[in-house]
Amino acid sequence: MVKDKNTEQRIFEAARIVFQKKGLAGARMQEIADEADINKALLHYYFRTKEKLFEAIFNEVFDNISSGLEKLFNTEMGVVERFRFIVEIYIENLLKNRQIPLFVLNEMNRNPEKIQMLIEQKIVIYLKNFMMQIQQEIHEGKIRNVNPFHLLMSVLSMTIFPFVAYPIIKGIGEKNMPINIDTFYMERKKVIIDFIENTLKP
Repeated sequence: MVKDKNTEQRIFEAARIVFQKKGLAGARMQEIADEADINKALLHYYFRTKEKLFEAIFNEVFDNISSGLEKLFNTEMGVVERFRFIVEIYIENLLKNRQIPLFVLNEMNRNPEKIQMLIEQKIVIYLKNFMMQIQQEIHEGKIRNVNPFHLLMSVLSMTIFPFVAYPIIKGIGEKNMPINIDTFYMERKKVIIDFIENTLKP
């Protein structure tokens, strides 16, 4: 039997949901098969164990992050424009894959050594180059003198944390100040970009 990409993607989506709820230790292959609406035998044909499935999903997440950063940093942009692009692209992607931040966070707690290795292999080079660019534009007087690392951590936190805290935000919004959650996340783009522009304005 030839493996079908659509079926594989259904398995990935189902596994993300189950792993997020149960963690790797608590997840069962039957639960993933049920979530994907396929039989367990077919699931085992694609992935023999839940550990191999977890590994495949996790590598896909980091490959997507690395690919996005590679495209971004192969394009000529100033610091503010690059930050704007990062925020817009990642919020739009997280809206389509809201489980990813929690999925990554769970794995960070479970296997921090692996996360460190993946970050060093796939992400660090781009972040180092970006911080060098920030320092260069500070030196040239194009942006305000800020600590590049603190700035990067602030932007990442403002972008990612609202998705990690989705249950809290959803509860607050629905019970006390009814809002459309998708609209709220889209509005975050402008809030974060305004913060960046105001922080870096010379």
